[in-house]
Amino acid sequence: MGVSKSQQAMPLTLLLIFLVAASTIGIGTGYMIWSAGASNYAVISKAKEELRTSRIHDISVTYPTVIIAKAGQDNSITIGLSNLDDDPEYVAVSLALASNNGIDTSTISTLTSVYTVTLASYGTVNHTLYMNPTTTGYAFFDLIVKGKLVGTVTLYVVPS
Repeated sequence: MGVSKSQQAMPLTLLLIFLVAASTIGIGTGYMIWSAGASNYAVISKAKEELRTSRIHDISVTYPTVIIAKAGQDNSITIGLSNLDDDPEYVAVSLALASNNGIDTSTISTLTSVYTVTLASYGTVNHTLYMNPTTTGYAFFDLIVKGKLVGTVTLYVVPS
């Protein structure tokens, strides 16, 4: 009593059908989840999960790690500074361009301007940089506070 070739091929065929069906369902589910979030990147760019808080000595710095901006529209970046000490602090803050791929020079110069602020004891201030990028692309900036590297901010400019 032997097993025919069609009976041997049956488990392999069922396995292949199962794998194709599972991958189709997985790809379809992934697309539905991704496209809903990706279609509204303006909401994603304002999400609180993107904010990072770092500490340099007695200064707490809150900044976005990723900014998604639309070309031809007004956009902003807000950097928050808090003094965690009872002595006033003089703070210099800057974004230094680390890499640029397509962002216009006007936007780069707007973002890389240095600003200074004096924080009162236990004081907090938010500094907002406004920009209106004209070209699409991306750029990486190093956030420097009191001469120390705090983190990196990534700017993506997408078509409007």
